Amino acid sequence: MPESEQINIELDYEEIYKSVLHKYAAQENRTILISHRGVFSQDLVNSLLDASESILISSNEKKPLIRRIFSILLEGLQNIRIHGDLDEKNQKNGLVILAKDENSYRITFGNRVQKIRAEKMPEKLNQLNRLNEEELKSLYFKVLSNGIISNKSGAGLGFITMRMKSKLPLDFSFYAISEDNFIFVVEITVNRPNELFL
Repeated sequence: MPESEQINIELDYEEIYKSVLHKYAAQENRTILISHRGVFSQDLVNSLLDASESILISSNEKKPLIRRIFSILLEGLQNIRIHGDLDEKNQKNGLVILAKDENSYRITFGNRVQKIRAEKMPEKLNQLNRLNEEELKSLYFKVLSNGIISNKSGAGLGFITMRMKSKLPLDFSFYAISEDNFIFVVEITVNRPNELFL
């Protein structure tokens, strides 16, 4: 699988959001369960988490899968709310989409990052993607014990957690919205395991 490191030119937030929604809508048997684009507050994060959990429970998913998806949603939404860069209106804008098909769930997050961060993140995220399960666990406990929890460097505890819970590499892209700012989009797949193995 090729490493993710796309830098795309001059798209705005609405176009990026619509392009992700369109991509999912075009995929056969994929259903969009949750989608939001706009300002992220703690109240909104709580509402999105509650709604997502209710949908997963009503879909009769097994508890281990619900916990994995919920954990990824929690980390991704808090990443936008806490670590996303402010826009011109001094707000934390972002996007989230939760979609599913018969084989997997796909969770997409997007938030604004300054160019200086966007330039450092691909290397760190690609390094994270190359780690196996044991290496991820080791890194997780190392970061946790050292108290290094900031995502400002590009691959903090939240991304490590999402990578561990997904069990698959994180797909990511950067979209230029100005000379100094990008929208960072990360897409996370969680396979729906065969019931025999739950």
